[in-house]
Amino acid sequence: MAKWGEGDPRWIVEERADATNVNNWHWSEKNATPWSKTRLTDLLEGLTIESIKTLEGEATANNRKAKLIFLYEWEIKIAFLGRVSGSELEYKGTLEIPNLSDENDSSEIDVNVSLDTKGPHEAAIREILNRLGTEKIRAALDVYIRELKEEFSKGLILPTDKVKPQVVTKGKTTVVDKKSFQNMVITDDKSDANKRG
Repeated sequence: MAKWGEGDPRWIVEERADATNVNNWHWSEKNATPWSKTRLTDLLEGLTIESIKTLEGEATANNRKAKLIFLYEWEIKIAFLGRVSGSELEYKGTLEIPNLSDENDSSEIDVNVSLDTKGPHEAAIREILNRLGTEKIRAALDVYIRELKEEFSKGLILPTDKVKPQVVTKGKTTVVDKKSFQNMVITDDKSDANKRG
Protein backbone atom coordinates (compact mmCIF):
# COMPACT_ATOMS: atom_id res chain seq x y z
CA MET A 1 0.00 0.00 0.00
CA ALA A 2 1.30 3.46 -0.86
CA LYS A 3 2.13 5.99 1.83
CA TRP A 4 0.26 9.28 1.87
CA GLY A 5 1.67 11.60 -0.80
CA GLU A 6 3.67 8.88 -2.60
CA GLY A 7 0.91 7.81 -4.97
CA ASP A 8 1.18 7.53 -8.71
CA PRO A 9 -0.42 10.55 -10.47
CA ARG A 10 -2.25 8.11 -12.74
CA TRP A 11 -4.31 7.08 -9.72
CA ILE A 12 -5.93 10.51 -9.56
CA VAL A 13 -9.24 10.22 -11.37
CA GLU A 14 -10.51 13.29 -13.14
CA GLU A 15 -14.00 14.44 -12.24
CA ARG A 16 -16.15 14.37 -15.40
CA ALA A 17 -19.73 15.58 -15.54
CA ASP A 18 -20.55 12.98 -18.21
CA ALA A 19 -18.65 10.17 -16.41
CA THR A 20 -17.40 8.98 -19.79
CA ASN A 21 -13.99 7.36 -20.31
CA VAL A 22 -12.25 9.12 -17.42
CA ASN A 23 -8.67 10.10 -18.32
CA ASN A 24 -9.27 8.56 -21.78
CA TRP A 25 -8.14 5.29 -20.23
CA HIS A 26 -10.61 2.81 -21.69
CA TRP A 27 -10.64 1.55 -25.25
CA SER A 28 -12.99 3.47 -27.49
CA GLU A 29 -13.52 2.85 -31.19
CA LYS A 30 -15.02 4.90 -33.98
CA ASN A 31 -15.99 3.21 -37.25
CA ALA A 32 -14.26 5.02 -40.11
CA THR A 33 -15.47 2.72 -42.91
CA PRO A 34 -18.38 4.82 -44.27
CA TRP A 35 -16.34 8.03 -44.03
CA SER A 36 -13.38 6.29 -45.71
CA LYS A 37 -15.45 4.95 -48.60
CA THR A 38 -16.84 8.42 -49.31
CA ARG A 39 -13.47 10.16 -48.93
CA LEU A 40 -11.52 7.62 -51.02
CA THR A 41 -14.15 7.85 -53.77
CA ASP A 42 -13.93 11.66 -53.75
CA LEU A 43 -10.13 11.65 -53.82
CA LEU A 44 -9.72 8.99 -56.50
CA GLU A 45 -12.53 10.06 -58.82
CA GLY A 46 -10.86 13.46 -59.00
CA LEU A 47 -7.97 11.79 -60.85
CA THR A 48 -9.87 11.45 -64.15
CA ILE A 49 -10.81 7.82 -63.81
CA GLU A 50 -13.87 6.14 -65.24
CA SER A 51 -15.17 4.56 -62.02
CA ILE A 52 -14.24 2.73 -58.86
CA LYS A 53 -15.03 -0.93 -59.52
CA THR A 54 -14.47 -2.20 -55.98
CA LEU A 55 -13.72 -0.57 -52.67
CA GLU A 56 -13.53 -3.31 -50.05
CA GLY A 57 -12.14 -3.15 -46.57
CA GLU A 58 -12.57 -1.39 -43.28
CA ALA A 59 -11.14 1.39 -41.16
CA THR A 60 -11.37 2.28 -37.48
CA ALA A 61 -9.91 4.97 -35.27
CA ASN A 62 -9.27 3.81 -31.70
CA ASN A 63 -8.34 5.47 -28.43
CA ARG A 64 -6.62 3.56 -25.63
CA LYS A 65 -4.99 5.30 -22.70
CA ALA A 66 -5.25 8.63 -24.58
CA LYS A 67 -3.29 7.25 -27.55
CA LEU A 68 -4.85 7.13 -31.00
CA ILE A 69 -4.53 3.88 -32.95
CA PHE A 70 -5.59 3.72 -36.61
CA LEU A 71 -6.43 0.42 -38.26
CA TYR A 72 -7.38 0.32 -41.92
CA GLU A 73 -7.08 -2.13 -44.77
CA TRP A 74 -8.46 -1.52 -48.25
CA GLU A 75 -8.42 -3.23 -51.61
CA ILE A 76 -9.36 -0.88 -54.42
CA LYS A 77 -9.95 -1.52 -58.13
CA ILE A 78 -10.33 1.47 -60.43
CA ALA A 79 -11.54 1.40 -64.04
CA PHE A 80 -9.83 3.87 -66.35
CA LEU A 81 -10.21 5.04 -69.92
CA GLY A 82 -7.23 6.51 -71.79
CA ARG A 83 -6.84 8.16 -75.17
CA VAL A 84 -3.79 9.16 -77.17
CA SER A 85 -4.03 12.42 -79.10
CA GLY A 86 -4.32 11.79 -82.84
CA SER A 87 -5.85 8.34 -82.34
CA GLU A 88 -9.49 7.28 -82.12
CA LEU A 89 -8.64 4.16 -80.09
CA GLU A 90 -9.71 4.17 -76.42
CA TYR A 91 -7.63 2.15 -73.98
CA LYS A 92 -9.60 0.63 -71.11
CA GLY A 93 -8.12 -1.07 -68.10
CA THR A 94 -7.95 -1.46 -64.36
CA LEU A 95 -5.71 -0.06 -61.65
CA GLU A 96 -5.56 -2.29 -58.58
CA ILE A 97 -4.40 -1.13 -55.16
CA PRO A 98 -4.09 -4.33 -53.10
CA ASN A 99 -2.29 -3.07 -50.00
CA LEU A 100 -3.63 0.23 -48.67
CA SER A 101 -3.26 -0.51 -44.96
CA ASP A 102 -1.91 0.87 -41.71
CA GLU A 103 1.11 -1.43 -42.19
CA ASN A 104 2.30 0.45 -45.30
CA ASP A 105 3.43 4.02 -45.79
CA SER A 106 1.84 5.79 -48.77
CA SER A 107 5.13 5.43 -50.69
CA GLU A 108 4.93 1.63 -50.26
CA ILE A 109 1.45 1.27 -51.74
CA ASP A 110 1.38 -0.91 -54.86
CA VAL A 111 -0.57 0.14 -57.94
CA ASN A 112 -0.96 -2.68 -60.49
CA VAL A 113 -1.92 -1.68 -64.04
CA SER A 114 -3.77 -4.00 -66.40
CA LEU A 115 -4.93 -2.98 -69.88
CA ASP A 116 -7.97 -4.59 -71.47
CA THR A 117 -7.47 -2.88 -74.85
CA LYS A 118 -4.59 -3.83 -77.14
CA GLY A 119 -3.15 -1.34 -79.60
CA PRO A 120 -0.09 0.51 -80.89
CA HIS A 121 0.10 2.84 -77.86
CA GLU A 122 -0.36 0.14 -75.22
CA ALA A 123 3.24 0.32 -73.93
CA ALA A 124 3.14 4.13 -73.68
CA ILE A 125 -0.18 4.10 -71.80
CA ARG A 126 1.14 1.43 -69.40
CA GLU A 127 4.37 3.38 -68.79
CA ILE A 128 2.51 6.65 -68.11
CA LEU A 129 0.13 4.93 -65.69
CA ASN A 130 2.97 3.11 -63.92
CA ARG A 131 4.91 6.33 -63.45
CA LEU A 132 2.56 9.32 -63.29
CA GLY A 133 -0.64 7.48 -62.40
CA THR A 134 1.00 5.75 -59.46
CA GLU A 135 2.38 9.08 -58.17
CA LYS A 136 -1.04 10.75 -58.33
CA ILE A 137 -2.80 7.81 -56.68
CA ARG A 138 -0.21 7.66 -53.89
CA ALA A 139 -0.60 11.43 -53.33
CA ALA A 140 -4.40 11.05 -53.09
CA LEU A 141 -4.06 8.12 -50.67
CA ASP A 142 -1.57 10.13 -48.61
CA VAL A 143 -4.27 12.81 -48.24
CA TYR A 144 -6.74 10.11 -47.11
CA ILE A 145 -4.32 8.77 -44.47
CA ARG A 146 -3.55 12.28 -43.18
CA GLU A 147 -7.23 13.24 -43.01
CA LEU A 148 -8.14 9.98 -41.28
CA LYS A 149 -5.58 10.73 -38.57
CA GLU A 150 -6.18 14.47 -38.26
CA GLU A 151 -9.78 15.19 -39.25
CA PHE A 152 -11.78 12.01 -38.67
CA SER A 153 -10.26 11.31 -35.25
CA LYS A 154 -11.31 14.68 -33.80
CA GLY A 155 -13.42 14.12 -30.72
CA LEU A 156 -12.13 10.60 -30.14
CA ILE A 157 -9.95 11.67 -27.22
CA LEU A 158 -12.23 13.36 -24.72
CA PRO A 159 -11.01 16.69 -23.35
CA THR A 160 -9.51 16.56 -19.88
CA ASP A 161 -8.83 19.30 -17.40
CA LYS A 162 -5.14 18.35 -17.23
CA VAL A 163 -2.97 16.56 -19.75
CA LYS A 164 0.12 15.17 -18.05
CA PRO A 165 2.50 13.06 -20.12
CA GLN A 166 4.73 11.05 -17.81
CA VAL A 167 8.43 10.40 -17.92
CA VAL A 168 10.25 8.02 -15.56
CA THR A 169 13.52 9.42 -14.25
CA LYS A 170 15.75 7.64 -11.73
CA GLY A 171 12.97 5.37 -10.48
CA LYS A 172 10.49 8.16 -9.79
CA THR A 173 7.59 9.28 -11.95
CA THR A 174 8.00 12.91 -12.95
CA VAL A 175 5.32 14.90 -14.67
CA VAL A 176 6.62 17.06 -17.55
CA ASP A 177 5.20 19.25 -20.28
CA LYS A 178 5.45 17.18 -23.48
CA LYS A 179 5.99 20.15 -25.82
CA SER A 180 8.95 21.48 -23.84
CA PHE A 181 10.38 17.99 -23.40
CA GLN A 182 10.26 16.90 -27.07
CA ASN A 183 13.33 18.88 -28.16
CA MET A 184 15.31 18.50 -24.93
CA VAL A 185 18.61 16.62 -25.09
CA ILE A 186 19.55 14.77 -21.91
CA THR A 187 23.25 14.22 -21.40
CA ASP A 188 25.23 12.36 -18.77
CA ASP A 189 27.37 14.92 -16.88
CA LYS A 190 30.15 12.36 -16.29
CA SER A 191 30.55 11.48 -19.97
CA ASP A 192 30.52 15.20 -20.92
CA ALA A 193 33.29 15.90 -18.39
CA ASN A 194 35.38 13.02 -19.77
CA LYS A 195 35.02 14.32 -23.33
CA ARG A 196 36.10 17.84 -22.33
CA GLY A 197 38.99 16.76 -20.12
